[in-house]
Amino acid sequence: MRTPEECTLNYCGYENPKSKEEIEFEILGLLNLIKTAEARISQLKQSSYLAEYAINKQVSSIDKAFEVKKNDSDNKSFKKEKNY
Repeated sequence: MRTPEECTLNYCGYENPKSKEEIEFEILGLLNLIKTAEARISQLKQSSYLAEYAINKQVSSIDKAFEVKKNDSDNKSFKKEKNY
């Protein structure tokens, strides 16, 4: 395993909010940051699942794990683009 890097998530807010509006804006910024972190965690969990699946099925690549067998009507594969 490599040496971990220092990672940060940035958000728009106030370091020391002084008014009710600044506090509310800071809370909204932090809530947005939490959602961003949750999305990243979800992506990592999905990647971990796919890696474990590929290892357990002993496939040579993730693409091979999703190949559809000719007579398998229950197994439908599709590609979905992710836009962030």
